[in-house]
Amino acid sequence: MRLCGLRLCGLRLCGLRLCGVLVLALVIVSKNAAAQSHAAALPMGSAIKLGLDPEQLNRAASLVEHAVEDDEIPAAVIFVACQGEVVLHRAFGFRDAARTQPLQKNALFRMASNSKAVTAAGILLLVQDGQLQLDDPVAKFLPAFANETWKSVTVRHLLTHTSGCRIKRLFLKPLLSFDSQAAAQSPIGSRLVREVIRFAEIPTEAEAGETWSYNNAGFNILAGLIEHLTGSYQEFLRARLYQPLGMLDSCNHESRADHNRMSTVMKRQQDGSWQPGWTPGDPPDWPFARGSGGMVSTAADYALFCQMLLRQGDAKNDSILRADLVAEMTSPQQDQCPAAKTYGLGWKVQEAGGVFSHTGSDGTFVWVDPQRELIGMLFTQTNGASIPRTVFREAVEAAWRGVGNGNSTVPAAD
Repeated sequence: MRLCGLRLCGLRLCGLRLCGVLVLALVIVSKNAAAQSHAAALPMGSAIKLGLDPEQLNRAASLVEHAVEDDEIPAAVIFVACQGEVVLHRAFGFRDAARTQPLQKNALFRMASNSKAVTAAGILLLVQDGQLQLDDPVAKFLPAFANETWKSVTVRHLLTHTSGCRIKRLFLKPLLSFDSQAAAQSPIGSRLVREVIRFAEIPTEAEAGETWSYNNAGFNILAGLIEHLTGSYQEFLRARLYQPLGMLDSCNHESRADHNRMSTVMKRQQDGSWQPGWTPGDPPDWPFARGSGGMVSTAADYALFCQMLLRQGDAKNDSILRADLVAEMTSPQQDQCPAAKTYGLGWKVQEAGGVFSHTGSDGTFVWVDPQRELIGMLFTQTNGASIPRTVFREAVEAAWRGVGNGNSTVPAAD
């Protein structure tokens, strides 16, 4: 049984009668959780009042709708928010290979590498807590990395893909055998931590900070570091990010997600046909959470995370992350890591205060524009397809640029 993305396991109803009080309690919990989810979402707004051209927004939506109709992509959810209000949120296509189940706006997506920004935020929360510093060596916390090539690699190097690590795999295979009872007696009880310290056996191939090479293994080390310091990477993010922000549908492992709202990940074949990949109900890709990917979320949920960054770490009346840490996260890091000219901490970014963005290999795309106070998303679930990200983004930005330049009659925002 699942209530608002949370699973209640081990409750056997066959042949048992639940008393009316318990039934009522479950209904109340379900309604309260749904109400909290609704309350947490960004409110709907008027494009015209916010200074956006609704015709251009409709054009942006049509570009994606036509891409689905023309079978360029199997399905998509699009989302645009401006100044904290939603001005476009639509769904197109189907979530299953048989095309019998229409995709809904509240669909859950495998976020793939858009998980990295959340992992980076988890590290910055530990900086805020005083448990580590960005320029601390990883070996300070995970001693297996205190060898000749890894000892100079810092937390910041991993966050910016400048560690010199060239490991291509998410984890080394075969995975280590794991006995939960034996692990409980070990100083390294976590399966995630056990797996990531194996990377220390593979030497880095370049001096830390001097070259940039996108690396998933590095972000999995970061997740292991969070788990080592807090006890659980997943629970730390849930308690410190998802719950305070109201991201009630977000988690970091497929086993915790509502598969009834997830999509088949379709793979484009050379002949142009689609082949189902991961399908709801399938086992997770990995038996534990990871920092390079693995997050499951909705467009509305992920927007709450992005809006917190736009508000310099604030969410409503609560401060989640210090403003200076948000600025660090969303600025190029070349001053500390010369090779990180176009990458912040978990985000692609060209200049401080500029647009930051990221993509995910399963088809998710997010960009955030601090100057326009704008969040844009195009979510699909496909590998190996041409996704109309650029034209969608350009059309959305044209809606904003059209205001006040003589080409639009749309009034400026109040």
